[in-house]
Amino acid sequence: MKPIGTQTIKTNRLILRRWRLEDAKAMFQNWASDVENTQYVPWETHQTLADTEEFLTERVKDYSSGEVFRWAITLHDNPTVVIGDISVVSIRTNVNEAEIGYILSKQYWNQGVMTEALAAVIDFLFDQADFDRIVAGFLAENIASGRVIEKAGMSYEGTFRQAMKVKGKIYDYICYGLLKSDWLAD
Repeated sequence: MKPIGTQTIKTNRLILRRWRLEDAKAMFQNWASDVENTQYVPWETHQTLADTEEFLTERVKDYSSGEVFRWAITLHDNPTVVIGDISVVSIRTNVNEAEIGYILSKQYWNQGVMTEALAAVIDFLFDQADFDRIVAGFLAENIASGRVIEKAGMSYEGTFRQAMKVKGKIYDYICYGLLKSDWLAD
């Protein structure tokens, strides 16, 4: 991995950029306060704008390390309104692996937005940040998330039975991966 940190990524419809503290209101309104939107994430649904501001304060200050890869998802035609998040949620340096997690405002579900964002982040992490392996997973009940991962070109690697506890419920965790050598071959 090259410690280049989060860089702006542009796709046909999206601008993926660093989070800013002034994004808190959009994050809170668009997904962080929505129980349906946050049902499969490990953090609690935000009850107040102050919850989101605190959450973002930690995320923004982490950028200074150069080893954080965390993007706010915006649309080209309205780059000030954040509609989602896509981030490297963990790095395993011993195998040069990045694990990606994401969330998208439900008003943008089923439009290919997250697949477009994920594919762009995969390209960035292999090409610019020089990772050798990328993984992403989802809770078995979150089938739509699995479709996003497959459409972005990742391959099924396994199911970890009853391996994740989220909001008091235990789920099977399904893992997908992609090697840089396979990405280069495509």
